[in-house]
Amino acid sequence: MDISGIVTFTTDFGTSDPYAGIMKGIVMSANPNARIIDLTHQIPPHDIVSGAFVLMRSFVYFPKGSVHVAVVDPGVGGSRKNLAVRTESGYFIGPDNGILGLVLDMEKNYEIREITNPPFVLNKISDTFHGRDVYSPCAGQLSAGAHFEDVGRELKRFTNLDYPRVLREGDMIRGEIVSVDSFGNLITNIDEHTFRSFAGKKVIEIYFGSERFSKIHQRYGDVEHGRPLVLIGSCGFLEISMNEGSAASYFMTSVGSPVTIRKF
Repeated sequence: MDISGIVTFTTDFGTSDPYAGIMKGIVMSANPNARIIDLTHQIPPHDIVSGAFVLMRSFVYFPKGSVHVAVVDPGVGGSRKNLAVRTESGYFIGPDNGILGLVLDMEKNYEIREITNPPFVLNKISDTFHGRDVYSPCAGQLSAGAHFEDVGRELKRFTNLDYPRVLREGDMIRGEIVSVDSFGNLITNIDEHTFRSFAGKKVIEIYFGSERFSKIHQRYGDVEHGRPLVLIGSCGFLEISMNEGSAASYFMTSVGSPVTIRKF
């Protein structure tokens, strides 16, 4: 696989501290020609599901051979392993806590290795910052063309993500909010294919909080200013949104809130 030289970061580190910048410095030390792209450093703290969802919906827009680092790691320093995965799309690096699970559900052919060998790790590894000491040096080396086989021993298993699945119960499907973007759009785990195949040409109603929606709109401007609506968002999932407003603030809710769709 050709190497693109691109390294992406998805973390819950925020930008008020130097953590994200330090990780970039480590990558550049290993590969001064790396091109670093921040997908986001604003994943809610410790929210592995949200981090996995963001990574899954983003990596497909990058050239093959890119390196994707995902660090949402409440178990840092514990017994979980540090993973590097090679797929047909590129490389994925992160803790073995499920954050790579949605990607691996999509990428059927992959090889997993445990990150243990220098120079893919720093000489001294802290118990609290594996993003700096493990994932960034590995990303820098792989983005520069290092051999994947040298990362560490091959693994056959990884930790599956405890991801909320869409449930079908007769004429209803039940999902939930899995991500909230900076506009306050509430993104569900119900993808367009699941919704279309369930609804067909039937009349549907969507229940969320105290609201009942009877149609799917195409754009935010289809409803009056300040009114909520349901549409298929740009990432291909059903979302509860608001025209020029925050659905998250309007409904005073966030990740984990249930969404029910019924057909008649």
